[in-house]
Amino acid sequence: MDTWWLYRGTGVPLDPVERDRRWSAPPPWRAGRGGPDEPPVPAHDEKAVSVLGDPGTPRVPDPEEAARVNTALRLRRPLLVGGAPGTGKSALAHRVARELGLGPVLRWPVTGATALAEGLYRAAGDGTVRLGPLGTALLPRRLPRVVLLDDLDRGGFDLPDELLAVLHDGEFTIPELLGPDRSLVHTWDPGTTATVRDGLVRCHEPPFVVVTTGGERDLAPSFVRQCVRLELPALTRERLAELGRARFPDVPGEVLEAFLDRAGQHPGAAHRLLDALHLAHTGALAAIGESEEESAALDAVWRAAAPEGP
Repeated sequence: MDTWWLYRGTGVPLDPVERDRRWSAPPPWRAGRGGPDEPPVPAHDEKAVSVLGDPGTPRVPDPEEAARVNTALRLRRPLLVGGAPGTGKSALAHRVARELGLGPVLRWPVTGATALAEGLYRAAGDGTVRLGPLGTALLPRRLPRVVLLDDLDRGGFDLPDELLAVLHDGEFTIPELLGPDRSLVHTWDPGTTATVRDGLVRCHEPPFVVVTTGGERDLAPSFVRQCVRLELPALTRERLAELGRARFPDVPGEVLEAFLDRAGQHPGAAHRLLDALHLAHTGALAAIGESEEESAALDAVWRAAAPEGP
C-alpha cells in the first residue's frame, strides 16, 4: 500500500505521529484560511465510535475503497458513496474518523425539507446560537472533522450546489452575531462551545465530507464532477460473515452460520443479521429458534429483511 495513504481500511486506528507525518497540505485552491487571529485548535483526541465493532478488531481492507478515500482526502474533495442499503456507506465515514483519530462523525441526515442553513447553524429567540454539523466542521482546527451527509439524493435539487459553494469558500457568516465582539456559540458536539468573532466561521482545514446516496434520483452533474466517487459492492455472504464476526466475536460460529442462511441477499440483510446476533449475544436466544418464543423473535427480525411479495 502506498506510504502516502492515510486511510488503510482495516478499522485499526493509525498512530497519530504517523498520521501527522503523512498528512499533506491541501491543494492551494482548496486551502482553508482561518481568521488572522484565530489559531487552529488541536485535533480532536476522542476516538470516533464505529458501528463495525471494537476498534481493535481488524477487517480485511478493500483496495478500491482505500484508494478512493485517500484520493478524496488528498484533494479535499467530497467522497460520494453509492450502494444498496446495508452495504456500509455510513459505516465508512465512521471508519475513516476512527482510523485517523478525527473525532466523532458529524452526521447530517437529509430529507426533502432539508435546507443548507440547518447544517450551518440555528439561532434561538433568546439569542443562543447552535452550530449544525457542517457549521461545527467549519470551525478552525488543525485536522478536519468528518461530516456524513446521509442520503443527499433525498434533498432538494439546489442543496448539492449550495453545499459545494460553502465548501469552496470554507466559511459562512452568522448575521445575528455580526459586530466586533466575540460571541460564544454551542456546537453540534454535546456540551461543547466555540468562540466566533464578527459572526464569521472560517476553517483552517477543509472538513472531510462523506456523501451517501441511495439511488433515489441522480444528483446534478455539476456536483458529481466535484466529488470522488465510490460505489460499494453488494454484500456477499463472506462480507456479511466478516461484519457479524467483527461486531459480535463471542457469538458461536454455528449461530452465525445459521443466521447467514436466513439473511440471504435480501435488502437490509446486514441490519437484520446484526439484530439477530444482538439477540443471541444478550441471551434473548439461548438456541437458534428452538422454543416458540425464540422462533417468534427470529420471525420478527427476518420478516423485515424478506423481499415483498407480488
